Amino acid sequence: MRKPRESEAFREYERVLRFRKSERIIWEQSGNLAQVAFVFPNNYEVAASSLAWSWVQQLLWRQGVGVERFFYEPWFKRFYSVESQRPIDEFPVWMFTFQFENDLLNIADMLRKKKVPLRAGERKDFHPIVLVGGPVTLFNPRIVFEIADAVYVGDLECSAPLVATAINEFKNLGRAGVIEELAKLEQVISSVTGKESFKPCVAPLDEVPVSHYTTPFSVFKNKLLVEVGRGCIRRCAFCITGYTKKPVKFARIESVKEILLRYRNVEFGLISATITDYPYLDELLTFLEVENIRFSVSSLRVDRVSERLLKLLRDTEHYSFTIAPEGISQRMRDVMLKDITTDEILNSLKLARNVGFHNVKMYFIIGLEEEREDDYQELFELLDTTIGMGYRRVTLSVNPLVPKPSTPFSKRQMISKKEYEERLKYIKKNVPKDVLLEAESYRDCYLQYQISKLEGKETLEFLNNLK
Repeated sequence: MRKPRESEAFREYERVLRFRKSERIIWEQSGNLAQVAFVFPNNYEVAASSLAWSWVQQLLWRQGVGVERFFYEPWFKRFYSVESQRPIDEFPVWMFTFQFENDLLNIADMLRKKKVPLRAGERKDFHPIVLVGGPVTLFNPRIVFEIADAVYVGDLECSAPLVATAINEFKNLGRAGVIEELAKLEQVISSVTGKESFKPCVAPLDEVPVSHYTTPFSVFKNKLLVEVGRGCIRRCAFCITGYTKKPVKFARIESVKEILLRYRNVEFGLISATITDYPYLDELLTFLEVENIRFSVSSLRVDRVSERLLKLLRDTEHYSFTIAPEGISQRMRDVMLKDITTDEILNSLKLARNVGFHNVKMYFIIGLEEEREDDYQELFELLDTTIGMGYRRVTLSVNPLVPKPSTPFSKRQMISKKEYEERLKYIKKNVPKDVLLEAESYRDCYLQYQISKLEGKETLEFLNNLK
């Protein structure tokens, strides 16, 4: 791709190129000239922290479909690919991974900037095919039903060859023909063809998903991502994952070991809803210890954490320990179906401090109708105890409950902005002075709440009203 001459376009081009140059490519992907723009509708750091941004690309490359990655910035206008810096206009198929509800706004912004009608039924033959998949579609695919030409619900492994076959026939079938072929898949719904029924699929982890690059611009800094579990065995009342990705799948331990040995010259990020629920964890930890392999994890639960696991994480230069008690008291955790106890939280904090962690961050959800003042007092006591353990920095991260479809809390109403701000004010007044308080934006959380419940034409009305 030739460098653009216009200053703004050049600035955008250089930003994309900077991230590309930061990537250490573990293995190159090659094939036909890319015709699929695989878009993560968020910034590069968020996109690069998602294994899906690499794995979906790999699945299609293997089937002979050229795919290049794209990310989003609010000031972007051209949208250049990471791999070749080609502008997105040159790609006839745009595939979005819908990971977070609020990314809907970024999808709409991209379409508007490239003059692609928001409503799929208004597009012409010269417009790109817009495909949408990802975690949000698992609990409410109808959010993007009117926007996407086709919505894929479930894991791409289930139908990657069939999706690839349809895309590879673009020249012969044309835009409408490809959409019709995609709509024949049981995982797909399409407002263009009128198909509204679907059967989602959770693929077995027969092959261990692994990213093909590392980058310092990621939550998993310079680590190769490896998925060891998909779905969650838990049933927390506020969380989508335990209700949409069933049955839960775990990668075979021998397959995981093979990956770790093959690329042992890099550090790894082990991806799972919670690594402590991995059924072969003890064997995996022994292997990591014997082979002196450095790693981090995406998530862990305090009730299953061990000193051994924490020590290995600490040896990979981890100084901060992160846990998610969620409920501000035992009573609130019981309401949330978060089956962990105060003793288990305290035990994990003691273990982490004993192995050398200096900082701890704890996530809590507030805004449940059952909350009382004594619940908050229990939170303050927990923080006091944590400080007494000798942590240098204790961070309290708070966000309001966002009731989600498909969960036991789906019928609940979100707390008002006034109530949220009053409860935050109360926390700030009473929290120990050595605790750093971080609070999620009410606006962003309320947007998430609104978007999660949208269906069909409501989405178009919502987006048009936001303009």
